[in-house]
Amino acid sequence: MFASQPQPFDAQEPELKAIVLTVPDNDMYPLTERENMTKALLPIANKPMLWYILQWLEQGGVLDIKIVSTRDSEPEIANYIEVYKGMSNITVKGLSDVSGTADALRQVAPQIKGDVIVVPCDLLIDVPAMHFLDLFRIRRPAISTLFYEAMSSEGGGGSTRANLALPIIGIDQPTSRLVLHRDIDVGKDRDERKEMRLPLSLVRRFPSMAVSDKMQDSHIYVMQKWVLDYIVYNNDIESLQDDLIPLLVRAQCDPELQRKAGISKFIHPVNPEPSVAVDDIDTTQFGLPHGARALDANSDDPLKVFVYVRRGGIAGRADQIPRYCDLNYIATKISTESRIDETARLASKTQVGTDSLVGASTQIGERCSIKRSVVGAHCVIGRNVKIVNSVIMDHVTIGDGVKIESCVVCKLTKIGEDSQLNDCEIGAKVTIPSGSELKGNSFT
Repeated sequence: MFASQPQPFDAQEPELKAIVLTVPDNDMYPLTERENMTKALLPIANKPMLWYILQWLEQGGVLDIKIVSTRDSEPEIANYIEVYKGMSNITVKGLSDVSGTADALRQVAPQIKGDVIVVPCDLLIDVPAMHFLDLFRIRRPAISTLFYEAMSSEGGGGSTRANLALPIIGIDQPTSRLVLHRDIDVGKDRDERKEMRLPLSLVRRFPSMAVSDKMQDSHIYVMQKWVLDYIVYNNDIESLQDDLIPLLVRAQCDPELQRKAGISKFIHPVNPEPSVAVDDIDTTQFGLPHGARALDANSDDPLKVFVYVRRGGIAGRADQIPRYCDLNYIATKISTESRIDETARLASKTQVGTDSLVGASTQIGERCSIKRSVVGAHCVIGRNVKIVNSVIMDHVTIGDGVKIESCVVCKLTKIGEDSQLNDCEIGAKVTIPSGSELKGNSFT
Protein backbone atom coordinates (compact mmCIF):
# COMPACT_ATOMS: atom_id res chain seq x y z
CA MET A 1 0.00 0.00 0.00
CA PHE A 2 2.82 2.42 0.83
CA ALA A 3 5.86 0.81 -0.81
CA SER A 4 7.25 -1.21 -3.69
CA GLN A 5 7.23 -4.97 -4.22
CA PRO A 6 8.96 -7.28 -1.72
CA GLN A 7 12.68 -7.71 -2.22
CA PRO A 8 14.67 -10.98 -2.44
CA PHE A 9 15.33 -12.46 0.97
CA ASP A 10 17.73 -15.12 2.25
CA ALA A 11 15.85 -17.02 4.96
CA GLN A 12 19.03 -18.75 6.14
CA GLU A 13 20.95 -15.59 6.99
CA PRO A 14 18.59 -12.64 7.35
CA GLU A 15 20.29 -9.30 6.95
CA LEU A 16 18.15 -7.70 9.65
CA LYS A 17 15.85 -8.82 12.41
CA ALA A 18 12.84 -6.59 12.99
CA ILE A 19 11.44 -5.83 16.41
CA VAL A 20 7.91 -4.40 16.39
CA LEU A 21 7.14 -2.71 19.70
CA THR A 22 3.53 -2.77 20.86
CA VAL A 23 4.03 -1.55 24.42
CA PRO A 24 1.06 0.09 26.25
CA ASP A 25 0.04 3.65 25.39
CA ASN A 26 -2.05 5.59 27.90
CA ASP A 27 -2.70 8.37 25.37
CA MET A 28 -5.04 6.02 23.48
CA TYR A 29 -7.43 5.33 26.38
CA PRO A 30 -10.32 4.37 26.28
CA LEU A 31 -9.69 2.83 22.85
CA THR A 32 -7.12 0.46 24.36
CA GLU A 33 -9.01 -0.58 27.45
CA ARG A 34 -9.26 -4.33 28.06
CA GLU A 35 -12.91 -4.52 26.92
CA ASN A 36 -11.99 -3.20 23.46
CA MET A 37 -8.63 -4.36 22.05
CA THR A 38 -4.89 -3.94 22.31
CA LYS A 39 -3.50 -0.90 20.51
CA ALA A 40 -1.71 -2.86 17.77
CA LEU A 41 -5.05 -4.21 16.54
CA LEU A 42 -7.02 -0.96 16.53
CA PRO A 43 -8.53 -0.56 13.05
CA ILE A 44 -7.23 1.96 10.55
CA ALA A 45 -9.39 1.94 7.42
CA ASN A 46 -10.80 -1.39 8.67
CA LYS A 47 -7.39 -3.08 8.91
CA PRO A 48 -5.45 -3.59 12.16
CA MET A 49 -2.80 -0.88 12.43
CA LEU A 50 -0.22 -3.65 12.87
CA TRP A 51 -0.93 -4.74 9.27
CA TYR A 52 0.57 -1.56 7.85
CA ILE A 53 3.97 -1.82 9.55
CA LEU A 54 4.22 -5.55 8.77
CA GLN A 55 3.56 -4.78 5.11
CA TRP A 56 6.17 -2.03 5.18
CA LEU A 57 8.80 -4.39 6.56
CA GLU A 58 7.95 -7.17 4.12
CA GLN A 59 8.09 -4.85 1.14
CA GLY A 60 11.58 -3.90 2.29
CA GLY A 61 12.69 -7.52 2.40
CA VAL A 62 12.75 -7.69 6.20
CA LEU A 63 11.01 -10.99 6.88
CA ASP A 64 12.40 -12.08 10.24
CA ILE A 65 10.02 -10.27 12.60
CA LYS A 66 9.43 -10.45 16.33
CA ILE A 67 6.46 -8.60 17.82
CA VAL A 68 7.07 -7.55 21.42
CA SER A 69 3.95 -6.99 23.49
CA THR A 70 2.78 -7.21 27.06
CA ARG A 71 1.90 -10.63 28.42
CA ASP A 72 -1.79 -9.63 28.49
CA SER A 73 -1.78 -8.65 24.80
CA GLU A 74 0.23 -11.63 23.57
CA PRO A 75 -2.69 -14.05 22.94
CA GLU A 76 -4.73 -11.42 21.08
CA ILE A 77 -1.83 -10.48 18.79
CA ALA A 78 -0.81 -14.12 18.29
CA ASN A 79 -4.36 -14.94 17.18
CA TYR A 80 -4.19 -12.19 14.59
CA ILE A 81 -0.80 -13.37 13.28
CA GLU A 82 -2.30 -16.82 12.69
CA VAL A 83 -4.70 -15.34 10.13
CA TYR A 84 -2.38 -12.61 8.82
CA LYS A 85 -1.64 -13.19 5.15
CA GLY A 86 2.01 -12.27 4.77
CA MET A 87 5.29 -13.75 3.65
CA SER A 88 7.39 -13.23 6.78
CA ASN A 89 8.39 -15.39 9.73
CA ILE A 90 6.63 -13.70 12.66
CA THR A 91 6.86 -14.58 16.34
CA VAL A 92 5.16 -12.86 19.27
CA LYS A 93 6.83 -12.35 22.64
CA GLY A 94 4.84 -11.16 25.65
CA LEU A 95 6.74 -9.43 28.45
CA SER A 96 5.51 -9.30 32.03
CA ASP A 97 7.04 -5.94 32.88
CA VAL A 98 8.24 -3.24 30.47
CA SER A 99 9.54 0.13 31.68
CA GLY A 100 10.39 1.57 28.27
CA THR A 101 11.37 0.85 24.68
CA ALA A 102 15.00 0.18 25.60
CA ASP A 103 13.96 -2.18 28.38
CA ALA A 104 11.81 -4.13 25.91
CA LEU A 105 14.84 -4.47 23.61
CA ARG A 106 17.03 -5.65 26.49
CA GLN A 107 14.61 -8.44 27.29
CA VAL A 108 14.65 -9.85 23.74
CA ALA A 109 18.31 -9.10 22.99
CA PRO A 110 19.46 -12.74 23.50
CA GLN A 111 17.42 -13.74 20.42
CA ILE A 112 19.09 -11.08 18.22
CA LYS A 113 22.36 -12.17 16.61
CA GLY A 114 23.02 -9.29 14.18
CA ASP A 115 21.85 -5.85 13.09
CA VAL A 116 18.30 -4.94 14.06
CA ILE A 117 15.53 -2.59 12.97
CA VAL A 118 13.12 -1.41 15.66
CA VAL A 119 9.71 -0.08 14.59
CA PRO A 120 6.49 1.00 16.34
CA CYS A 121 3.18 -0.75 15.67
CA ASP A 122 1.33 2.51 14.99
CA LEU A 123 3.22 4.04 12.05
CA LEU A 124 1.91 4.67 8.55
CA ILE A 125 4.48 6.00 6.10
CA ASP A 126 4.89 6.06 2.33
CA VAL A 127 8.70 6.01 2.32
CA PRO A 128 9.69 2.66 0.79
CA ALA A 129 11.54 0.64 3.42
CA MET A 130 14.32 -0.09 0.94
CA HIS A 131 15.09 3.62 0.59
CA PHE A 132 15.50 4.06 4.32
CA LEU A 133 17.48 0.85 4.74
CA ASP A 134 19.81 1.80 1.89
CA LEU A 135 20.95 4.78 3.96
CA PHE A 136 22.09 2.32 6.60
CA ARG A 137 23.60 -0.10 4.10
CA ILE A 138 25.67 2.43 2.21
CA ARG A 139 26.84 4.56 5.15
CA ARG A 140 27.08 1.87 7.87
CA PRO A 141 26.43 4.26 10.78
CA ALA A 142 26.00 3.06 14.32
CA ILE A 143 22.31 3.85 14.04
CA SER A 144 19.92 5.43 11.54
CA THR A 145 16.55 6.93 12.30
CA LEU A 146 13.75 8.50 10.27
CA PHE A 147 12.17 11.89 10.89
CA TYR A 148 9.19 13.30 9.07
CA GLU A 149 7.47 16.64 8.80
CA ALA A 150 4.57 16.56 11.24
CA MET A 151 1.24 16.67 9.40
CA SER A 152 -1.36 19.18 10.50
CA SER A 153 -4.29 17.52 12.20
CA GLU A 154 -7.65 17.51 10.43
CA GLY A 155 -9.31 17.90 13.82
CA GLY A 156 -12.13 15.92 15.38
CA GLY A 157 -12.15 12.35 16.51
CA GLY A 158 -12.63 12.51 20.22
CA SER A 159 -12.53 14.83 23.21
CA THR A 160 -8.72 15.07 23.27
CA ARG A 161 -6.51 17.18 21.04
CA ALA A 162 -3.10 16.31 19.61
CA ASN A 163 -0.20 17.81 21.56
CA LEU A 164 3.21 17.23 20.02
CA ALA A 165 6.46 18.33 21.65
CA LEU A 166 8.95 18.19 18.77
CA PRO A 167 12.70 18.29 19.37
CA ILE A 168 15.16 20.67 17.79
CA ILE A 169 17.36 18.69 15.43
CA GLY A 170 20.40 19.57 13.35
CA ILE A 171 21.25 17.64 10.17
CA ASP A 172 24.53 17.85 8.27
CA GLN A 173 23.03 18.21 4.80
CA PRO A 174 25.88 16.77 2.67
CA THR A 175 25.99 13.52 4.67
CA SER A 176 22.56 13.13 6.36
CA ARG A 177 24.20 12.89 9.77
CA LEU A 178 22.09 13.82 12.78
CA VAL A 179 24.42 16.12 14.72
CA LEU A 180 22.02 17.94 17.06
CA HIS A 181 19.09 16.65 19.09
CA ARG A 182 17.57 18.72 21.89
CA ASP A 183 14.18 18.59 23.52
CA ILE A 184 12.13 21.78 23.33
CA ASP A 185 11.07 23.45 26.55
CA VAL A 186 7.32 23.61 25.89
CA GLY A 187 7.11 26.42 28.46
CA LYS A 188 8.99 28.74 26.10
CA ASP A 189 7.29 30.55 23.25
CA ARG A 190 8.46 30.10 19.68
CA ASP A 191 10.55 33.31 19.59
CA GLU A 192 12.55 32.20 22.64
CA ARG A 193 13.21 28.78 21.08
CA LYS A 194 14.56 30.47 17.93
CA GLU A 195 17.35 32.03 20.04
CA MET A 196 18.87 28.69 21.06
CA ARG A 197 22.66 28.83 21.39
CA LEU A 198 24.73 26.36 19.40
CA PRO A 199 28.29 25.34 20.31
CA LEU A 200 30.76 27.09 17.99
CA SER A 201 32.71 23.85 17.67
CA LEU A 202 29.60 22.12 16.27
CA VAL A 203 28.98 24.89 13.73
CA ARG A 204 32.62 24.80 12.60
CA ARG A 205 32.62 21.04 12.25
CA PHE A 206 29.33 20.92 10.36
CA PRO A 207 29.03 24.28 8.54
CA SER A 208 26.20 22.98 6.34
CA MET A 209 24.01 21.96 9.28
CA ALA A 210 20.27 22.62 8.87
CA VAL A 211 18.31 23.17 12.09
CA SER A 212 14.58 22.47 12.44
CA ASP A 213 11.94 22.23 15.16
CA LYS A 214 9.23 20.90 12.83
CA MET A 215 10.32 17.28 12.44
CA GLN A 216 8.86 14.30 14.30
CA ASP A 217 10.71 11.12 15.25
CA SER A 218 9.10 8.12 13.53
CA HIS A 219 10.49 5.74 16.20
CA ILE A 220 12.11 3.68 13.44
CA TYR A 221 15.70 2.81 14.34
CA VAL A 222 18.07 0.50 12.48
CA MET A 223 21.24 -0.20 14.41
CA GLN A 224 24.40 -2.23 14.36
CA LYS A 225 24.59 -5.13 16.78
CA TRP A 226 27.09 -3.33 19.01
CA VAL A 227 24.53 -0.60 19.74
CA LEU A 228 22.11 -3.25 20.99
CA ASP A 229 24.91 -4.67 23.14
CA TYR A 230 25.45 -1.21 24.59
CA ILE A 231 21.75 -0.84 25.40
CA VAL A 232 21.94 -4.14 27.30
CA TYR A 233 25.00 -2.85 29.17
CA ASN A 234 23.61 0.59 30.09
CA ASN A 235 20.49 0.14 32.22
CA ASP A 236 20.13 3.91 32.55
CA ILE A 237 18.78 4.01 29.00
CA GLU A 238 15.00 3.60 29.23
CA SER A 239 13.82 5.22 26.00
CA LEU A 240 15.38 4.94 22.55
CA GLN A 241 13.97 8.33 21.59
CA ASP A 242 14.62 10.27 24.79
CA ASP A 243 17.81 8.62 26.07
CA LEU A 244 19.71 6.64 23.44
CA ILE A 245 19.46 8.93 20.39
CA PRO A 246 20.39 12.20 22.23
CA LEU A 247 23.32 10.42 23.95
CA LEU A 248 24.74 8.98 20.73
CA VAL A 249 24.26 12.27 18.87
CA ARG A 250 26.25 14.14 21.55
CA ALA A 251 28.89 11.43 21.77
CA GLN A 252 29.64 11.53 18.01
CA CYS A 253 31.95 14.52 18.45
CA ASP A 254 32.96 13.95 22.05
CA PRO A 255 35.48 11.13 22.62
CA GLU A 256 35.51 11.91 26.33
CA LEU A 257 31.74 11.35 26.56
CA GLN A 258 32.18 8.11 24.63
CA ARG A 259 34.65 6.99 27.29
CA LYS A 260 32.64 8.16 30.31
CA ALA A 261 29.38 6.64 29.05
CA GLY A 262 31.11 3.35 28.24
CA ILE A 263 30.34 3.65 24.52
CA SER A 264 33.97 3.36 23.41
CA LYS A 265 34.13 -0.22 24.73
CA PHE A 266 31.45 -1.28 22.24
CA ILE A 267 32.23 0.73 19.10
CA HIS A 268 33.30 -1.43 16.20
CA PRO A 269 36.13 -0.19 13.95
CA VAL A 270 34.88 1.95 11.09
CA ASN A 271 34.23 -0.17 8.02
CA PRO A 272 35.12 1.92 4.93
CA GLU A 273 33.12 -0.36 2.64
CA PRO A 274 29.30 -0.44 2.56
CA SER A 275 27.54 -3.70 3.33
CA VAL A 276 26.23 -3.84 -0.27
CA ALA A 277 27.59 -2.67 -3.59
CA VAL A 278 27.14 1.08 -4.06
CA ASP A 279 26.27 0.54 -7.72
CA ASP A 280 23.20 -1.42 -6.60
CA ILE A 281 21.80 1.47 -4.57
CA ASP A 282 19.94 4.51 -5.86
CA THR A 283 21.99 7.16 -4.07
CA THR A 284 19.93 9.94 -5.70
CA GLN A 285 17.41 9.46 -2.87
CA PHE A 286 20.07 10.98 -0.55
CA GLY A 287 20.72 13.91 -2.90
CA LEU A 288 23.82 12.28 -4.45
CA PRO A 289 24.60 11.23 -8.03
CA HIS A 290 23.94 7.58 -8.81
CA GLY A 291 26.77 5.40 -7.45
CA ALA A 292 28.32 8.29 -5.54
CA ARG A 293 29.53 8.20 -1.97
CA ALA A 294 28.96 11.01 0.46
CA LEU A 295 31.81 13.45 0.99
CA ASP A 296 32.18 13.47 4.75
CA ALA A 297 34.97 15.55 6.23
CA ASN A 298 34.39 13.60 9.44
CA SER A 299 34.33 10.16 7.81
CA ASP A 300 36.83 8.76 10.31
CA ASP A 301 34.50 9.37 13.25
CA PRO A 302 34.02 5.96 14.90
CA LEU A 303 30.44 6.82 15.94
CA LYS A 304 27.86 8.16 13.50
CA VAL A 305 24.12 8.74 13.69
CA PHE A 306 22.25 9.18 10.41
CA VAL A 307 18.76 10.38 9.67
CA TYR A 308 16.40 9.96 6.72
CA VAL A 309 14.09 12.97 6.38
CA ARG A 310 10.63 12.73 4.84
CA ARG A 311 8.97 16.00 3.90
CA GLY A 312 5.40 15.94 2.66
CA GLY A 313 3.67 12.75 1.63
CA ILE A 314 2.14 10.35 4.12
CA ALA A 315 3.79 9.92 7.48
CA GLY A 316 2.24 9.71 10.92
CA ARG A 317 1.88 7.74 14.13
CA ALA A 318 -1.37 6.81 15.82
CA ASP A 319 0.08 7.69 19.21
CA GLN A 320 -2.78 10.03 20.16
CA ILE A 321 -6.48 9.72 19.43
CA PRO A 322 -6.69 12.75 17.08
CA ARG A 323 -3.71 11.38 15.12
CA TYR A 324 -5.35 7.97 15.02
CA CYS A 325 -8.43 9.57 13.45
CA ASP A 326 -6.30 11.52 10.97
CA LEU A 327 -4.61 8.31 9.82
CA ASN A 328 -7.99 6.63 9.42
CA TYR A 329 -9.05 9.43 7.11
CA ILE A 330 -5.79 9.38 5.11
CA ALA A 331 -5.70 5.59 4.78
CA THR A 332 -9.34 5.58 3.71
CA LYS A 333 -8.71 8.16 0.97
CA ILE A 334 -5.89 6.13 -0.59
CA SER A 335 -7.37 2.68 0.05
CA THR A 336 -7.83 0.46 -2.98
CA GLU A 337 -10.48 -1.59 -1.19
CA SER A 338 -14.14 -1.34 -2.16
CA ARG A 339 -15.78 1.60 -0.38
CA ILE A 340 -18.71 -0.60 0.59
CA ASP A 341 -18.03 -4.25 1.30
CA GLU A 342 -19.94 -6.58 -0.99
CA THR A 343 -21.63 -8.22 2.00
CA ALA A 344 -22.88 -4.93 3.46
CA ARG A 345 -26.56 -4.02 3.01
CA LEU A 346 -27.65 -0.43 2.44
CA ALA A 347 -31.29 0.66 2.30
CA SER A 348 -32.64 3.17 -0.22
CA LYS A 349 -31.58 6.82 -0.24
CA THR A 350 -28.54 6.14 1.95
CA GLN A 351 -25.35 7.90 0.90
CA VAL A 352 -21.78 6.80 1.62
CA GLY A 353 -19.14 9.33 0.58
CA THR A 354 -16.11 8.43 -1.53
CA ASP A 355 -14.04 9.38 1.51
CA SER A 356 -15.65 6.67 3.68
CA LEU A 357 -15.60 2.88 4.15
CA VAL A 358 -18.28 0.42 5.25
CA GLY A 359 -17.20 -3.00 6.54
CA ALA A 360 -18.44 -6.54 5.97
CA SER A 361 -22.00 -7.57 6.88
CA THR A 362 -22.93 -4.11 8.13
CA GLN A 363 -26.60 -3.09 7.74
CA ILE A 364 -27.56 0.56 7.21
CA GLY A 365 -31.15 1.83 7.19
CA GLU A 366 -32.88 4.36 4.97
CA ARG A 367 -31.85 7.99 4.44
CA CYS A 368 -28.49 7.72 6.22
CA SER A 369 -25.44 9.84 5.41
CA ILE A 370 -21.83 8.76 6.03
CA LYS A 371 -19.03 11.21 5.26
CA ARG A 372 -15.28 11.17 6.06
CA SER A 373 -15.83 8.12 8.26
CA VAL A 374 -14.98 4.46 8.68
CA VAL A 375 -17.71 2.03 9.70
CA GLY A 376 -16.56 -1.42 10.78
CA ALA A 377 -17.98 -4.88 10.21
CA HIS A 378 -21.26 -6.33 11.53
CA CYS A 379 -22.69 -2.96 12.55
CA VAL A 380 -26.43 -2.26 12.59
CA ILE A 381 -27.36 1.35 11.82
CA GLY A 382 -30.95 2.59 11.89
CA ARG A 383 -32.75 5.12 9.71
CA ASN A 384 -31.93 8.83 9.29
CA VAL A 385 -28.49 8.46 10.89
CA LYS A 386 -25.71 10.95 10.11
CA ILE A 387 -22.08 10.02 10.71
CA VAL A 388 -19.35 12.58 9.96
CA ASN A 389 -15.58 12.48 10.56
CA SER A 390 -15.81 9.47 12.85
CA VAL A 391 -14.53 5.94 13.39
CA ILE A 392 -17.14 3.29 14.18
CA MET A 393 -15.61 -0.06 15.13
CA ASP A 394 -17.11 -3.56 14.69
CA HIS A 395 -20.47 -4.77 16.08
CA VAL A 396 -21.80 -1.31 16.96
CA THR A 397 -25.57 -0.73 17.07
CA ILE A 398 -26.87 2.78 16.30
CA GLY A 399 -30.55 3.70 16.68
CA ASP A 400 -32.74 5.80 14.39
CA GLY A 401 -32.12 9.53 14.09
CA VAL A 402 -28.67 9.49 15.69
CA LYS A 403 -26.11 12.15 14.74
CA ILE A 404 -22.43 11.37 15.31
CA GLU A 405 -19.68 13.85 14.48
CA SER A 406 -15.94 13.71 15.24
CA CYS A 407 -16.23 10.66 17.47
CA VAL A 408 -14.59 7.28 18.01
CA VAL A 409 -17.02 4.50 18.94
CA CYS A 410 -15.49 1.21 20.11
CA LYS A 411 -16.83 -2.26 19.46
CA LEU A 412 -20.10 -3.71 20.83
CA THR A 413 -21.41 -0.28 21.83
CA LYS A 414 -25.12 0.61 21.58
CA ILE A 415 -26.28 4.16 20.92
CA GLY A 416 -29.94 4.88 21.58
CA GLU A 417 -32.17 6.60 19.02
CA ASP A 418 -32.20 10.38 18.54
CA SER A 419 -28.89 10.80 20.39
CA GLN A 420 -26.38 13.47 19.37
CA LEU A 421 -22.67 12.84 19.94
CA ASN A 422 -19.97 15.40 19.22
CA ASP A 423 -16.21 15.07 19.91
CA CYS A 424 -16.66 11.97 22.05
CA GLU A 425 -14.72 8.77 22.71
CA ILE A 426 -17.02 5.87 23.52
CA GLY A 427 -15.39 2.77 24.99
CA ALA A 428 -16.35 -0.83 24.24
CA LYS A 429 -19.67 -2.34 25.36
CA VAL A 430 -21.09 1.03 26.43
CA THR A 431 -24.82 1.79 26.19
CA ILE A 432 -25.78 5.39 25.42
CA PRO A 433 -29.42 6.06 26.41
CA SER A 434 -31.86 7.35 23.79
CA GLY A 435 -32.05 11.11 23.41
CA SER A 436 -28.57 11.73 24.88
CA GLU A 437 -26.76 14.94 23.90
CA LEU A 438 -23.05 14.54 24.54
CA LYS A 439 -20.12 16.75 23.61
CA GLY A 440 -16.42 16.42 24.47
CA ASN A 441 -16.88 13.39 26.70
CA SER A 442 -15.11 10.07 27.16
CA PHE A 443 -17.19 7.08 28.24
CA THR A 444 -16.23 3.58 29.41
